[in-house]
Amino acid sequence: MAANDDPIIVQTGRPHLDCSLHAKRLGAILCMAVVLILAFATRFSPAQTTMELIRWREFSYARRTSQVGGQIAGLHTTERGGFIVLNDGTFARVSGTFVHSDSPEGRIFYQGFVMYDFKDGSSILAKVDVSGDPVGKQVGTITFLAGTQRFKGITGRGTVSSSMPAEWDLYAEIEASYSVAGK
Repeated sequence: MAANDDPIIVQTGRPHLDCSLHAKRLGAILCMAVVLILAFATRFSPAQTTMELIRWREFSYARRTSQVGGQIAGLHTTERGGFIVLNDGTFARVSGTFVHSDSPEGRIFYQGFVMYDFKDGSSILAKVDVSGDPVGKQVGTITFLAGTQRFKGITGRGTVSSSMPAEWDLYAEIEASYSVAGK
């Protein structure tokens, strides 16, 4: 087709722009729009907090234990008390309520809620879910649910490695990552 046979040139009297030029302009506009949206959105997104690693050793005993059932397995509620020692040497009191159960296969399970109270008045509320060998090692998770003062807005989770050297006495090592809102 010759240049003067082109219908656009015949209608307008001038050559038409190449479609690839329109595509490039449209692509540049869309790219710029995406960049502006991302830049604007990050300004108003919630602040990202860094995770901190915390480790401690926990020693607790049963203040009160009640058998609440168990045709197939033993089921007990236990109120625990004790203390923790953090890696930096600080202490906190621990108290909690747990449900302990054992299975016919010889495994034990304990789940419950625990409160860690620090000398400065700060507290952490956590949920614990652990299982394992009754005379050996038990392994599970800890999830931070709430906190006060320096732990207000705490979120995070970690691992629990525990053993029961005597009936209802508990030794545990905890390693967890957490963040505190606004910190």
